Amino acid sequence: MIEGKSLGYFHEPKTLANVFDYKGVARLGLDVAKKLLSDGKATVSHVVVLEPDKIENWRSVESAYPNISTERFDHVKNFVKPEFAVSAYASIKQIDDWRGSIERNLPPKKKRSAEESREAANKLLQVISGKKRQVIASRSIYLHAHQLRFDLVSVHKVFGLDTNQNALQSPPIVNTSDIEVHPLKIMISNVLIGNKDANARTIWNAIKRDHQTDAKQIDVDSLISNMNNDEIEWFGQQDTVRITKYKTFQNLLSEVRKAKS
Repeated sequence: MIEGKSLGYFHEPKTLANVFDYKGVARLGLDVAKKLLSDGKATVSHVVVLEPDKIENWRSVESAYPNISTERFDHVKNFVKPEFAVSAYASIKQIDDWRGSIERNLPPKKKRSAEESREAANKLLQVISGKKRQVIASRSIYLHAHQLRFDLVSVHKVFGLDTNQNALQSPPIVNTSDIEVHPLKIMISNVLIGNKDANARTIWNAIKRDHQTDAKQIDVDSLISNMNNDEIEWFGQQDTVRITKYKTFQNLLSEVRKAKS
């Protein structure tokens, strides 16, 4: 459960879209959740907003921060308010950019004479005492263990339990025969939810793009350590490293489709 006044729609790497306020549930990465449970606190830079209906004050970056530099992002875009879960920078802040101001006002770094060094020092003092340059940047936020929530729908999918908002009740016999445990098959199924007719290469590239982002929506447990066009390196049970070739991946896709038919 998080509450923030300036989250940033994380459209793609180094791209900032709209800024918004939010008080609701967000999905965290496995590493952040583990740290919260073990240390009682953690920082997070990206989250997945799970309740888009609770997004408020949806506004463009230009209206939220007029005349402020956005150079720390490769792109700044404007979108309509989403109706689905979205990735977001946990906090967008207006900060003083001392480094940028200094770099623009000091001579290039080189071997300087005594006179050049004195001149550089004087310019540095002028920059520090002068008007501060403002930029916007993404920032991490602090979380505490009491903010953790458990997704009862996901609990039901994994353990086959009847759940409500107040209690967990297990039926006399739990059928686990159709519960998928292979991590890559689970990721494939997650992609197929949005496009049931996607081919193997499309699914592979979707997982690869997800791996390259901080706020993961497919590999939610961050099991993949490395991935290219030919193979996936991922952590199996007890942190054993496994490698899956593209051909094997195609076979896994066939098994998932067969199980769903």
